[in-house]
Amino acid sequence: MPLSKATPQFRRQGAGFTLIELMVTMVLLAVMLTLAAPSFITFQRNAELTSTANSFVAALSAARSEAMKRQLDAYVIPAGGTQLWTNGWVVFVDTNNNQTYDSGTDLLIVQQDALPSTLTASGMADGTDHYVRFSGSGFMSKLDGSFGLTNSIDFSNGGRTRRVIASPSGRFRVCDPVADAVSCNTTTF
Repeated sequence: MPLSKATPQFRRQGAGFTLIELMVTMVLLAVMLTLAAPSFITFQRNAELTSTANSFVAALSAARSEAMKRQLDAYVIPAGGTQLWTNGWVVFVDTNNNQTYDSGTDLLIVQQDALPSTLTASGMADGTDHYVRFSGSGFMSKLDGSFGLTNSIDFSNGGRTRRVIASPSGRFRVCDPVADAVSCNTTTF
């Protein structure tokens, strides 16, 4: 006797994942993230380094332009009254001509917060003077009125370094002293 109707068969109805497929996907995702995490951290630290060097150049440029615009001395100094550039920096126009930042009288231009803990800063202003001063003519000069030599500051994240070089005439540039030691020499601009 022939069957008039076929016996019902079980078919897979949905388009979902099985538990095994989900577990394999999660394991593959975990392996890919484990491989990518160190690269991402390196990328992030290098981006912080580049951003910090560019922020310092912007601070120097702001100080120079304000000094020329107002025909007064403008300074870039380490923040917090210390000699550590890693604490950040302050850019101000010295309206009372006392060579220090007075929040009540001097004109604050830029204030940079402390650098990330992964960055270090060293150098600037002939090694012993922890300030950069621009006269009203836009030239870098020391407190005694003499012109300084080409100055530099190195920002480092342990693996890479960016050097900001400032010439007495007020030109700035950023370079990598490891990758290009010849053109990143501070005695030539």
